Amino acid sequence: MDNNWKTATKADRAALYLVARAISDTTNLSVEAIMVQAFGHKLMVGTDYLSNFRSGAIGRPKAKLIHAWIAKNHLGTAHAVDPRLFPKPHTNAWNDYIEEHGIRGQLQIKRFTKDELNLIKKVKDRDAPDATLKLGEEFCFFLRSDVRAHVIGFERYKEKWHVMPLGSNGSNIFQLQSDEPHFSIDAQGGIERLSEESDMDMHRFVFVVSQDASDLPCTPDIKDISQDAKLHYIDVLFSA
Repeated sequence: MDNNWKTATKADRAALYLVARAISDTTNLSVEAIMVQAFGHKLMVGTDYLSNFRSGAIGRPKAKLIHAWIAKNHLGTAHAVDPRLFPKPHTNAWNDYIEEHGIRGQLQIKRFTKDELNLIKKVKDRDAPDATLKLGEEFCFFLRSDVRAHVIGFERYKEKWHVMPLGSNGSNIFQLQSDEPHFSIDAQGGIERLSEESDMDMHRFVFVVSQDASDLPCTPDIKDISQDAKLHYIDVLFSA
């Protein structure tokens, strides 16, 4: 679909409802609340918006508003549910570099359950998240390395990139131990527990690894990354 909602079919509008429902299932927003956010006002009493939306009978202008709000606020989930309605946007050079050169599948997430680490199995579907975690659920990263390497991590949320200060004393670059594939590691040498407390939806975690710290980029920018560095990434969906 070219996302021209002036000519959207009934099937297009019903498919949009399925995306809204999927977002509702992974957030604390009902479908009605999503519609209120998209319209910018409360729903009129006496109109069965939900049934009309579910059946694809919702008006095209309203469908356009809902689509725009979802694309702005929950694009990762929406693309995973229906890439036809929500295609990937034109990305910047860093995003393109990750897709073309990044290694997916070796970097993994481990969650803590009764003080034990349980590996979250990776998935084969490229458009699906590699792992799903609840807000507040404790986890760590897992990546095997044959050598003691230097690492820097970046996180993408809602198309914005952030450096992850996982090193000692909040430093951005840390060392990955060949005999301890879990990270981050605290000052006492134990596994440091991480959690996401508030930002639901899809997050992408990227770690650039090299034996030489000078090969690592300080920011998510391809001009600063050496050809000798390896880039690993994982997509994680956080839900309520």
